[in-house]
Amino acid sequence: MTHPGLEIKKIGFQDIGYFLLAISFLCFCQFLIIFIPFAKYYPFFEDKQKRDTEKISDEKILIVRKALLRGVKYLPWNGKCLVQALAGKMLLRKFKMPGTIYLGVAKNTGKMEAHAWLMCGNHFISGKEGHKNFIVVQIIS
Repeated sequence: MTHPGLEIKKIGFQDIGYFLLAISFLCFCQFLIIFIPFAKYYPFFEDKQKRDTEKISDEKILIVRKALLRGVKYLPWNGKCLVQALAGKMLLRKFKMPGTIYLGVAKNTGKMEAHAWLMCGNHFISGKEGHKNFIVVQIIS
């Protein structure tokens, strides 16, 4: 699956470092989701101080997105949307950039479906595919 603007060319030491960081965050977030009730851990992902949207850098957003995509690709399990959103928020914090996690439920499908996506300003970090099919029920920023 190819993602626009994510042409992977040469992988440097910095990319490997971000990849390893993304893998560790993805594993940590998967652990949280499996073993800890959501109400107990979601406050950890709320920013205590509002981050400046002027510090949003296209280059850093690309680094975070690439690291997440690479990390999910090499996980031994399927890293679902919530895991990706939470791990992406942790990566954004490393760059002192704002991130907003949106949690939604499906519109009029008759069955319970949920989705999570992460945005940094107007940029999608994860979960863009299909997000319009969901009604936002909670925002973590």
